[in-house]
Amino acid sequence: MAKIFLSHIHDEKELALIIKKAIVEEFSGFVEVFVSSDGESITPGANFLKRIEDSLLECVGAIYLISPKSVKRNWINFELGAIWIRNSLSIQNGGPEIPAIPVCHSNIVPSSLPMPLTNLNAISANNSAQLELSFRSIQIAVGGKGNLKTDFDALAKSINEFEQVYTIGDSLVKLFKLFNGNYSQMNDLINLAHEQKDLDTIDLSLGMTDANIIKEVINIEKGNLKEYISVHTTNNGIYFSPSGSQNAGQLMIKIAPKIIIKFESLLKSIY
Repeated sequence: MAKIFLSHIHDEKELALIIKKAIVEEFSGFVEVFVSSDGESITPGANFLKRIEDSLLECVGAIYLISPKSVKRNWINFELGAIWIRNSLSIQNGGPEIPAIPVCHSNIVPSSLPMPLTNLNAISANNSAQLELSFRSIQIAVGGKGNLKTDFDALAKSINEFEQVYTIGDSLVKLFKLFNGNYSQMNDLINLAHEQKDLDTIDLSLGMTDANIIKEVINIEKGNLKEYISVHTTNNGIYFSPSGSQNAGQLMIKIAPKIIIKFESLLKSIY
């Protein structure tokens, strides 16, 4: 059975499983997909590094999940280098090409990839036409032919849903965890969002807030939530509390109610 190596970081395991499932269903009985975190590719008690090494040597093609987070990880680059060398040696010796396909997702696009990834024909994970091209590369690598049966529009949609949670949803969770709230407060906020769902923004007045927390909120605002929140501070300066003096300011966040409603189940899970 032909093997495809799917390289990913642990944070992106869910996306790896979505793509693995689609490949296995497309090439049922012909392709095994190695995903280190799926609980199947590396069984309990197995030598983790040995299984990865063996799979890198045995695979007929590889997929790399590339995000702003994973592109900086050493393991991704190590696993890419292994296939890069294998492919060069295979072609040099008259053997088949071993495709290495970067799959860009979660706010990174092929044109922004660093070297040497720019030399590979990367695709955008939420683009159905590009997903189909990547599956055709796999089909060639495993010696298959004929029409593909995968619904690539549906696959792209499921990947887009993952991206939304992985970027916007996780940033929302990070934002609200900064304020040590509770389930009741979160429920009140979600109810308010529903009541005022037709407004562009609703105001969250968070009172006097430590300057370090304000900095973290501003960083979140500049990242995945830049389209959904705006941060405002007043009365910045040194304030005194029972624990001593601190730099602080009055913090208010304007937030789009639609984004709270979209991720309300995720937000409720915080508490």
